[in-house]
Amino acid sequence: MAENLGKLLPDIGSMDELVSIRQRTLTTDSTGGVTESWSDLAADVWARVESSSQSDEGTRGEPQQIVAWDRLRFTIRALFTLDKTMRILYQSKLYDILNVSTLGRSRFHVIEAENRDNTT
Repeated sequence: MAENLGKLLPDIGSMDELVSIRQRTLTTDSTGGVTESWSDLAADVWARVESSSQSDEGTRGEPQQIVAWDRLRFTIRALFTLDKTMRILYQSKLYDILNVSTLGRSRFHVIEAENRDNTT
């Protein structure tokens, strides 16, 4: 079945926001401690950014904390492999990748990502 990319991504010009894709690196020191660091896999990637239907404030996790979260959908050209261990930096906020799907014969990635801020 052929995808109608025109319906899924109406205008390539809508990819008008700059984002950075960040990847995590874990290193072990001589005493066995693990250090986590983040670096840019790709900086200044053009993306279409859409607000997802989910944005709210509530309690999550154990122990329960008050957390505000905001979900966005990013569409970018599929230039590299993405996974849920990566993050997106957009407007000085970090978004954890929740899901990555592919469009247009592997030409585009649609990424659902979430930013969480503890409010207490």
